[in-house]
Amino acid sequence: MNPFAQALSAALEYAIVSRQVSVDGEPIGFVYREPAAFPHDSGWRMFSGAETDEYVENPAHFDTLVLRDLLVGNPELADLMKEKQGAWEWDDETETFVPVSDWQPQE
Repeated sequence: MNPFAQALSAALEYAIVSRQVSVDGEPIGFVYREPAAFPHDSGWRMFSGAETDEYVENPAHFDTLVLRDLLVGNPELADLMKEKQGAWEWDDETETFVPVSDWQPQE
């Protein structure tokens, strides 16, 4: 793939982000990656970590954002981008995202 096509492809990768993060400005506290659900979906899902089950069940509480833009504002996510699947939560003590061992993707 030529460099222009690579850049275009990267610009079209999206993440689904809780509005607690995208609108309310809460920091990202929990992320996971699953198989893509639509064209140009990166599979990344990002949350503040404080969302209730009821909140998460409402699709209106989420935005689809360009992953590259999220990385600019949240450089601590960059190391996770090589991961194909899994879940991570923010650890205030180490100031990094750490793996969540008991997370399972929803069917």
